[in-house]
Amino acid sequence: MMAVTRKPHSTKLKGIQFVLRPYRRIPTRHALHYLSTEYVGKGLVTNLSRSGLRIQGEHAVEPGLSLALRLTLSADGPTIEVERATVRWVDGYDFGIEFDHLSPLAAAHISKVVNQKIRATQMSS
Repeated sequence: MMAVTRKPHSTKLKGIQFVLRPYRRIPTRHALHYLSTEYVGKGLVTNLSRSGLRIQGEHAVEPGLSLALRLTLSADGPTIEVERATVRWVDGYDFGIEFDHLSPLAAAHISKVVNQKIRATQMSS
């Protein structure tokens, strides 16, 4: 008999007003590591923008939690370290992150990757 793990609660829509996102999100699949005072975990980035990302993680986190992130967005690109990011919403083990503090190098690399994906999508349409 297989054990069933209950899906953590969702905070995605409770008490949150609709906000127009300032940047376009792009679908992606890149591994990352996240760290807080409570967790060290691995996750998968499922979409990315200049201001944040969506993660499928291995922990049930809470909105407001501060995390440090480490990810690589391309085979030839640098490892990006985000010193501080905040969990904005949670849906089970999926959660949305807003970047609070990015180095200029990390911000430039994320912008470059996002712009390349947007151009590639436009050219294939």
